[in-house]
Amino acid sequence: MHLLGPPMLPAILPLFPLPRVVLFPHTFLPLHIFEPRYRKMTSEILASHHHFVVALARDGEAASDLLPGTTPIHEICSLARLARAEPMADGRWNLLVQGRCAVKVLEEVDGKPYRQARIEELPFDGLRSLEGGSRGALLDSLDRYSSRFELAPQVRQLLDLELQDEVLLNTLAMALDFEPVEKQFLLEARNLPDLAERLHQLLDFAAHGRGLPEGGM
Repeated sequence: MHLLGPPMLPAILPLFPLPRVVLFPHTFLPLHIFEPRYRKMTSEILASHHHFVVALARDGEAASDLLPGTTPIHEICSLARLARAEPMADGRWNLLVQGRCAVKVLEEVDGKPYRQARIEELPFDGLRSLEGGSRGALLDSLDRYSSRFELAPQVRQLLDLELQDEVLLNTLAMALDFEPVEKQFLLEARNLPDLAERLHQLLDFAAHGRGLPEGGM
């Protein structure tokens, strides 16, 4: 097992497209690495900076875990830090990654068997706490959602942790059973009130049996 620490990041980072998965800042995601190109990616980032970019594959291109090298992705992605890496005897890896921040893919860069991209970090204003009205509306919609889907004990357990607002909202976005395009909609919020409002909308849509409205992205 490798326990990993913070590195200096290069200008170009590996790009790891995933079907139906969106990684959020402050949250954790287990990954099983089995393709030779991504085994190589894992070995190389373990020897250097410990980071890569996790991107959601666009609809219609994500029917299989084996994604072609040209699979279109959403350009707003997540910077992932390797928190744990466990090698397997046959060359595969079990990873645990943590989301650090949202990033934008500026261009893809050739030169490796796996995909790479030049990225820029997208600033997120998470310093302000949620105001009373926004917090109340969000908690009301969360209560309706958890009642409809019988998740009240799990949601209460999460709320009892008294997480910072940004960490709480990202944890909910990661954990709740939204469609990938809806989670992408949440990832693209650039400040805490906007993230809270988007989450509030999705919770209400789901509690009433509806999805993200047309044009919601």
